[in-house]
Amino acid sequence: MTPQNLIEDLQRQSIQKFLEEYLFDKVPHVFANDRAAYVAWKRVLSQALDVDAACLTIVGSAAFGCSLNPTKNFKAFDDQSDIDVAVISNHHFSIGWRYLRMNGGRRLRVDRRTQIAWDDHVHKYIYWGTIATDKLLGVLPFGKAWMEASTRMSLVDPSRDRDVKFRVYADYESLRAYQSNSVSAVRQSLFK
Repeated sequence: MTPQNLIEDLQRQSIQKFLEEYLFDKVPHVFANDRAAYVAWKRVLSQALDVDAACLTIVGSAAFGCSLNPTKNFKAFDDQSDIDVAVISNHHFSIGWRYLRMNGGRRLRVDRRTQIAWDDHVHKYIYWGTIATDKLLGVLPFGKAWMEASTRMSLVDPSRDRDVKFRVYADYESLRAYQSNSVSAVRQSLFK
């Protein structure tokens, strides 16, 4: 699948059909159609994160084979690309959301990058039922265990020597809504 084929399907198909075909009902690009390897990889990660393996979905360029970010010019997944994992866990979302809400004072004692990410969550991500842990993992109660999981997964194929990043979703509907909104924005940028 080339980026051009993906763009054509993105323009031709409904957002729902596109996401089903390329994200939700597909073995991610990084696994080269090896479903057994994908299931085994998710099993290892699920134990490290303490979530069910069925609650893990690879998103981003590792899933699609190229970035859907038009500012990256639909860059193909390559040796420098990271692995973005959607973690569907109401438990972890609630812990993270409660921590961010209850510790506003701590927000003033973290570095500027973390403050900006914290503010983004208050004003944007929480609305979509998501926490982008790549910028806040160090302050979240489950952060240490998840950082260790990320490190562990960077030692196994096909995520070896890659950054493995997590985004927590409150539920599957939140993941679907967030991805639909993102794909819709990409489509609109293509039709300009």
